[in-house]
Amino acid sequence: MRRLHLVAAGTLILSALIFAYSQSPAPSPQTGATLTRIEQSRPVKAKKVLVKGLPKKLEGIVLDKGVFKLQPGYKFVPQSDNTVAVGLKVGGGVTGSFDCFCSKEGGGSCSATTVGGTISCGKSKTNPCSDDCVLRTTINGAETRLAIF
Repeated sequence: MRRLHLVAAGTLILSALIFAYSQSPAPSPQTGATLTRIEQSRPVKAKKVLVKGLPKKLEGIVLDKGVFKLQPGYKFVPQSDNTVAVGLKVGGGVTGSFDCFCSKEGGGSCSATTVGGTISCGKSKTNPCSDDCVLRTTINGAETRLAIF
């Protein structure tokens, strides 16, 4: 009798384990990392565009509804001084460079971000800006503020 109880208890436990592991896992809610990855794949629109049109000497970029996009035949070229240049895919000639800065003096830092053929500004992770970030382009030494992010 005692042996029968042990076999029945073992069979019951084994059946419960098999049943539990055969179930499909419950869908997990989106984590912050997943949500960030989804947001980063979308182009970032500027809060405020500071120019009516892009500088004429800046080739390879268009402004479309608050989003700065690459034109076909151009690519972003990261530079060593925390700027991003725009250059031809073939031939590599650079037409201008972009950088970002915090609109509040001494309020932290911002960095240029390129995602899917667009460029925008974001707050630095190590020393985030306490205000808005400003996208600026430099062409032949002349600086132009383009947008606030």
